[in-house]
Amino acid sequence: MDLSRRTISILKQSVPAVFVVSIFAVIFNGLSPNSVPLITPYRIVTIGDNLTKIPVFQTRDQMHTYELKNNLHPPEEIDLETAYKHFRNYTAIFIDTRSVEDYRSGHISRAVSIPLEALDFSREVLPELSRNERIIAYCDGEDCTQSIDLAVRLSEIGFNDVYFFFGGWTEWQNAGYPASIGDIP
Repeated sequence: MDLSRRTISILKQSVPAVFVVSIFAVIFNGLSPNSVPLITPYRIVTIGDNLTKIPVFQTRDQMHTYELKNNLHPPEEIDLETAYKHFRNYTAIFIDTRSVEDYRSGHISRAVSIPLEALDFSREVLPELSRNERIIAYCDGEDCTQSIDLAVRLSEIGFNDVYFFFGGWTEWQNAGYPASIGDIP
């Protein structure tokens, strides 16, 4: 009995102290130039008829610097026929976000492999490309969202003509469009 009264007494003293400290922490964080967002920033992306929230992948420093300079816009979904039109006309760079092993076993011809799992979000992605290049990211298909994640990341760092091909490798392959095997795009 004595132990439970003591525990209750400690809790009665601790809870208000934790509450006060938490309030001060939130205020200090809000006033700090290096504040940490309390809510994960996200971008709204349209996939088919649905709106989906995708988390922002930028570091705090990148977000503060970039949002001051640019109006961010979300990437857009692209369908199979439009993706193929860009492929046929050489008007887009295709990026395969799947693993290296999946890329080697088959990918859209001329696609570059940038596995999302190996991407270092603290470094700049594709620094040698103009920010005006049309980019189409893809992965396996509708069960895979890596293409959306990469497309959002690329739009965050300033690429302004980014799309994700949600049908991905599965839809491309089923349509019988040009494919390659191995490491060569």
